[in-house]
Amino acid sequence: MDQELKTLYEKVSGDFYKEQTESKNPLRKWFHLNRYRIAASLVKSKTKKGTKVLDLGCGSCDWNRSGLDVFGADLNKNLMEEAVSKGRLSGYKICPAEQTGLPDESYDIITTFEFLEHMTNYEEIIKEGKRLLKPGGHFIVSVPYDVNLSFWKPLFFLQVLFQGYILQNDYYKKECGHVNHFSMDAIKGAFVKQGYLINLAFDMRKFTIFMVAQKPPFVNKQQSETYDDLTVILPTLNEEKGLSNLLPYLLDTYKGMKIIVSDDGSKDRTRETALKHNDGRITFLDRSAAPVHGLTASVVEAVERVKTRYFVVMDADEQHPPEKIGEFANLLRLGDPVVVASRVEVDEGWGFARKLLSYVGTGIGKISFLLRGKNYLSFDILGGYFGCRTRFWRKIRPNFRPKGYKVLFDFLKAAPARLKIEEIYYRFETRKSGVTKINWKIYSEYLRSCFTR
Repeated sequence: MDQELKTLYEKVSGDFYKEQTESKNPLRKWFHLNRYRIAASLVKSKTKKGTKVLDLGCGSCDWNRSGLDVFGADLNKNLMEEAVSKGRLSGYKICPAEQTGLPDESYDIITTFEFLEHMTNYEEIIKEGKRLLKPGGHFIVSVPYDVNLSFWKPLFFLQVLFQGYILQNDYYKKECGHVNHFSMDAIKGAFVKQGYLINLAFDMRKFTIFMVAQKPPFVNKQQSETYDDLTVILPTLNEEKGLSNLLPYLLDTYKGMKIIVSDDGSKDRTRETALKHNDGRITFLDRSAAPVHGLTASVVEAVERVKTRYFVVMDADEQHPPEKIGEFANLLRLGDPVVVASRVEVDEGWGFARKLLSYVGTGIGKISFLLRGKNYLSFDILGGYFGCRTRFWRKIRPNFRPKGYKVLFDFLKAAPARLKIEEIYYRFETRKSGVTKINWKIYSEYLRSCFTR
């Protein structure tokens, strides 16, 4: 950041970012509120009791609207005082992000949101973050999707033209200090160069890039935790191979966690694969003689057997990454009734037809929710990877029928309109075993269910 721009920034008032979230321009308002929501979800998914979070270039820390314990570092005192007064920062230090003077390995999470694009020395900031992070800690970052084939770049150009040269705002004349233009590969490469591992990277509608990087060596904190308040439900139908890979990982990684394999009448060795572990944490539910079959019915019956406070539903075909279960547990323990895992990257093995069917089906489902007065536009309603408080599920359960293959969709149809949902994000893998259960009959039944009770 050059000296002239630095001087301009240090004079910015404390409520500078307020005009963005309260803008009369609906696109601008949506953009900022949505990126704040995603940023908060990413941080919350990594947060546990005692987690220390540092926000570099924090400004007024507008993303932290749920009151997480966050310490800020920035050059603008006005913005940080505003953040403290709103409960978004617990404390702050006026300092450059590349030289904070804070102790080595003192933070579990470091964030920089819409900040690195302003800094000519952004590599030094990434390096400083690595010094400050504990081993296995996470660096969560967002930057504008600043390439020619994006929605952000042309809209930002128009904003600079209007604010800077029509309204004569000097800050916008300087393009808000944007000196770096990141693509997905560029921001990943900057962190890999400093020795980080990339856990997740995705874009928000071609406007913003979000990334979660991790400082090695990876310390599996899950090993020292207990998960005896959580049950994982695995609905199965001929998933012998997937179970043989998944169950050992779940048993070894999540101490005390219960597992219910809810089987819909497999003809392979699914039953033997589940029971060969001879582990009391595994319950095999044989539904071969059940009056109603299908994924939803399988999950509903399994939840009736759950004795823990929380449960997570995931596929047994290795399309849902099991390492996300710890994030589900974090958010459910924070009090969220429902946590949905949204697909933000899809494996290249997906063909065009499958992608098209998925996008069309999701779009129609979201429209049907809007017609019911429920705004689930940002959530992956068909991914099928979700967690819930058991008591909350049982409260909603009498309101929907256990039929079909879209259990989360059916549950959300029956849930209250103002249901609070948290999100985590994951890469959806190609099926590694078994065959898909979806066919045209099931797809058409789903479409009918979108507009029926």
